[in-house]
Amino acid sequence: MNHHKTFSLSLQKKFKKRNLGLDFEVNKAFNELKIKSLLHRSSIVKQKGYATATLLYMVILLPFLKKYLTYFWNAKCFSQQIEAQKDTYYRFLNCERFNWRKFLYFLALKVIATCDEAPLSEKILIADDTIASKSGKNMELVSYHFDHKTQRSILGNQCLQLGYHNGANFFPVDMAFHTSKNRPNTRIRDIDKRTNGWLRRKEAFRKKTDVLIEMIDRAWRSGIDASFVLFDSWFAHDAVISQIYAIGYGVICRLKRGRVKYSYQNQDYTLKELWQIAKKNTQWLGKYQVKAVCLNVTLPKSGNVRILFISDGKKNWQAFLCTDLQLEASKILTYYARRWAIEIFFKDAKQMLYLGKEQSNTFDAAVTCYSLVMIRYLLLIYILNRYEFTGVGPLFRDISDSHLQLCFAEKIWNHIKELIITSRDLICHKIDSDIMFHLLDIVEEAIVSQIQTLPAKL
Repeated sequence: MNHHKTFSLSLQKKFKKRNLGLDFEVNKAFNELKIKSLLHRSSIVKQKGYATATLLYMVILLPFLKKYLTYFWNAKCFSQQIEAQKDTYYRFLNCERFNWRKFLYFLALKVIATCDEAPLSEKILIADDTIASKSGKNMELVSYHFDHKTQRSILGNQCLQLGYHNGANFFPVDMAFHTSKNRPNTRIRDIDKRTNGWLRRKEAFRKKTDVLIEMIDRAWRSGIDASFVLFDSWFAHDAVISQIYAIGYGVICRLKRGRVKYSYQNQDYTLKELWQIAKKNTQWLGKYQVKAVCLNVTLPKSGNVRILFISDGKKNWQAFLCTDLQLEASKILTYYARRWAIEIFFKDAKQMLYLGKEQSNTFDAAVTCYSLVMIRYLLLIYILNRYEFTGVGPLFRDISDSHLQLCFAEKIWNHIKELIITSRDLICHKIDSDIMFHLLDIVEEAIVSQIQTLPAKL
């Protein structure tokens, strides 16, 4: 099996290309995935009134209708299906008892199982964080966070995300909020200390590295197989790497320059000092157009690890760590380049799936609404994979020469895109990601527009 493109067109473009009716497809996916049963197993149930499955279905549709929550009690077209008023929806969003994390694992594992034929070597976990900006200073646990893109502190919710990638698709599996000490208010909702809502509040005050370790351990205990965990230099601490490796996953990450000592040939060196030793032996990697060299070193807690140095042939250089001592330089770069998949998830989540658009002051609503974003994304992946592997694939293999040429052009573009993203992420990582997305969108829109003309030709 030709196994998977590292980077694919965004979900939004895929749905546009296939002209799918999302309301029908989401309803069908709800039934096939047995969402109602998963909600019951996760204790997301109500004693009376509208069933949680019904309310979940309605709020899931909001981004696809390009409407906000108020649409449901103002629009007459929905009165025939459900006559719930705003209090019903807000109680659903603000309920502190619901275990959304458990439900997301049930759903993610089910979606992964239906469309995952990848070998273990292709399976990875990716961790990163993003900031959902807010304007309301009275929101519970909202705080100021430094945004590296704008180089200033912004008010919002910092979201730590863990996802699974099988070489073709990204599957969000777990998330946690983090609040800083710099908060515009100290308000915390008074709720039962035994509820999931209170546990999520306590989690928001803990160190992000400790929460990340728990998330990765949860993924392991849930049965998610992966060869490596990928993350950026912010999480690249010896203690974090050693704990992840002890859980059972390998690690590939970018390293930050600092005073950490690495043992090499019975002497201790900083990363900068190691580079002075290694740069004389760098060799060009033809695929990536960078110079690279690997050194096997030792860390106090992680033990023996492999450090990959890459350079543009001038003064710019970066270092990456891999716990597999035998992995080649080109393979390490190929793995790390796949970290871009989580950036695509953040982009789609913010632009298409209403990440950060909740209109409530409670922390429980923020957790629920971020969970809804992940649920929407998983449902879209499930729907798209069902179409790609059962209907669209055979059609695309048996059409005219012009279509085959277009597919070949798309394949070439994916290789070019991988090189562009890799060079940005490895050497020119200070380039604004929005500029990168804009460049990629221009070319991809041209490809999609050509694909959309094919059914008429056929």
